[in-house]
Amino acid sequence: MGLQVQTKQTLLNPSRFLHLVTHQALTLHRKMNEPKHELEVKQTLSLPIFWKIFFLFSFSLAPVLTALAIFKVYGQFFIADDMFLARVGGSLGVAKGFGAFSWGVVADFMYLEGLILVMTMIVTAASVLVYISQFYGKVVYVIAFVTLFLAGGGIFSLYPVILVRYFGRKNFATLYGIALTSVAVAAVCMALVTLIRDRLYTGWFVFWMSLAFIASLAVWIAFYLHVLDYRGVRSQTVTVSDVRTVDQNEQEMTNIERDVPPVQREQVG
Repeated sequence: MGLQVQTKQTLLNPSRFLHLVTHQALTLHRKMNEPKHELEVKQTLSLPIFWKIFFLFSFSLAPVLTALAIFKVYGQFFIADDMFLARVGGSLGVAKGFGAFSWGVVADFMYLEGLILVMTMIVTAASVLVYISQFYGKVVYVIAFVTLFLAGGGIFSLYPVILVRYFGRKNFATLYGIALTSVAVAAVCMALVTLIRDRLYTGWFVFWMSLAFIASLAVWIAFYLHVLDYRGVRSQTVTVSDVRTVDQNEQEMTNIERDVPPVQREQVG
């Protein structure tokens, strides 16, 4: 009877009901994204899924790095206003910082693989829009580059999250350091695209479409991660020998604390 009354009061109170639903959704989301395994570095590097994630962020980062290096040179071809281009350059840093914050906040409420898929699609579309902007002037130019950097800011926000989810927290610092070398791959892509334009005189169409194609490769990898459910990835990683689950680590710590005498525990603390 008391439970029925409490349930009725909750349903009749919109703010309380919204708080309850939000709390339950966040709890479910955290359970879904909680890492189930703690992998060693050698084990992680032997898994194809790690290298798929590695190239996912390499390919999605290539247009962003290129845009950062060449936005003013590109703009000078159809915008005769250096002060305007300088202000755009300042706004791109703000857009990237705001994007990193926004994607991080949204990642707490949404399905991670789906969010990464959306991010890579926006990077690809923005790369095409940057090329189109030369025909429509300043407004489209600003929208294209700001959109690209808003999406690019999410790369560094979501990269650590997906690494922890798939491979655990135990060796996160080492794995993240290895994963950040993907920036070098993105820089190589940028150099090749720029070299092709300069040596073959292909123009801006081939330049930006090549970057859009590179970003589309990231879309395909993100789509693969989206389709491949987390349980499927977990079934691959669990076949690796001596994988330790989070529950095993917590149980081991509980046993250690139980075996340590109270006096000795205080000294350690």
